[in-house]
Amino acid sequence: MIIEFYEEFPDKENLEKLKLIKFPTKIFIASKSIKEFQEYEKIAKSYKKDLEVAYWPIVKNSYWISPFANHKDLIELFNNLEKIKNPLLIDLEFPLAKRWKMYFKNIFCFRKNKKLIKKFLKNNKKRITTAEYSHIFSRIRKILGLSYDINYEKSIMFYTSIRSTKLNKKIKNNLKKIKNKKDYSISLGTIAIGILGNEKILSPENLEKDLKFVKQQGFGKVIIFRLGGINKDYVQVLEKFI
Repeated sequence: MIIEFYEEFPDKENLEKLKLIKFPTKIFIASKSIKEFQEYEKIAKSYKKDLEVAYWPIVKNSYWISPFANHKDLIELFNNLEKIKNPLLIDLEFPLAKRWKMYFKNIFCFRKNKKLIKKFLKNNKKRITTAEYSHIFSRIRKILGLSYDINYEKSIMFYTSIRSTKLNKKIKNNLKKIKNKKDYSISLGTIAIGILGNEKILSPENLEKDLKFVKQQGFGKVIIFRLGGINKDYVQVLEKFI
């Protein structure tokens, strides 16, 4: 199984956790600009030379990417992303800040933004991974512009620590129904707090249970949220699946 990592807060302390990872991997580094990303990329590679580093862009005003983001912000983002050749994480989620305000403000740009996102994904599909909701049906995600019928890697966010037992059962059933599993990866966690600030932490024991389920369903890749939570106990679990 291929195991990769997100890092939403790529400071020195979090990136230094790469020293614990002995197997080949990729890290998705969140950054507000290409310049900032390249600085973090350099630090990350100083800890692990064989590391593949992907850019996880933080979008001005909305944080995540969706048709509800500001049209000008999306144009600026995609123009900048064309300037680098790194793999990319396109995090397809509803706006983080001032969500309802952005819904009303950008409702008339929705179709235009959806076309803009789709065009960028299509033109860059070979280097793109998208992070997508697990608790919203695929058909609904497509209507909302949070998933597209394009052959890029889709990573479904299966964060069992922050979902109820009932919802996790529903998500598991959804994952079982996915046919072309080679086109998907599964995001697992959370093993450290993210931008929301209230995420519950997944224990090493429960991470192992999730990895076993994912492997049994035929998925060949997982992405762990996030690197900063890694310790020797988590590494021992992960190494069982390499």
